[in-house]
Amino acid sequence: MTKSVFEGLALAIDAIGKREFYPAITEYLRRCLSYDNVIVIIFSGTAVPSVLYKKIYGPDVFRYLAEQYLPAAYLLDPIYHFHLRRGAPGLYRLLDVAPDQFRRSRYFKWYYGRIGITDEISVVLPIGENVTVTISMGMDGSSGHVFTPKAEECLRSHEPAIMSLLKAHWVVSETPPIQDTRPLPITDSLVAAMRIHHGVLLSKRQAEVALLILQGHSSPSIGLHLGISPQTVKVFRKQLYSKCKLSSQAELFALMMPILERATRQDLRS
Repeated sequence: MTKSVFEGLALAIDAIGKREFYPAITEYLRRCLSYDNVIVIIFSGTAVPSVLYKKIYGPDVFRYLAEQYLPAAYLLDPIYHFHLRRGAPGLYRLLDVAPDQFRRSRYFKWYYGRIGITDEISVVLPIGENVTVTISMGMDGSSGHVFTPKAEECLRSHEPAIMSLLKAHWVVSETPPIQDTRPLPITDSLVAAMRIHHGVLLSKRQAEVALLILQGHSSPSIGLHLGISPQTVKVFRKQLYSKCKLSSQAELFALMMPILERATRQDLRS
């Protein structure tokens, strides 16, 4: 390691258990891997995520965080669903954990396409049964680059130290547990909202298919998740589009996002 990286590591160690820990560890990470932006998010069950720290060195890629990501968009995000699956701790590029058609999804174009992030690597540390600490480092369009294999390899060589720092801080910090307060599973909320606000009677399976489509799953991928054949998925998709009078994923996205926002607002009031 270079002297600069050693100094960053020492500062992060000194900050364990203190308010300046996340600024310190993200600075250590930047000395390992030069990035344009970074954000620390804690996921706890299905509760609305908690943003503990963020910093940008270029365009404001977090400009939609408060008004779009936290109100609803996180429900479609690959890192959130990796958290729900209790994925293994490690360093992951966004597309490593994303559905097979994520880059073609309306969500990707609507959120990632507009904020301008061109590449992202996340530190993911599951804690206990329902908490996940994440630090996501991004590159944006201003630099016109993605993380090189050499830069990623350098970061990965520090993985044991990064994970040890995060674990040590979590143990000694007084971060209160985040309550998982959603009164209904999101599919049940979707079924209820479609009935109440649109007069459309969706089955739970149709609602599940709708959410998986929006996340960026293909029909074969949806079939694997639900334990049904791709042909059966196509039947549910056709029924969904017919009941909702839709003809495209863009229309499905426009219909569902306000419903997801209402669901998270209910969580915040609970």
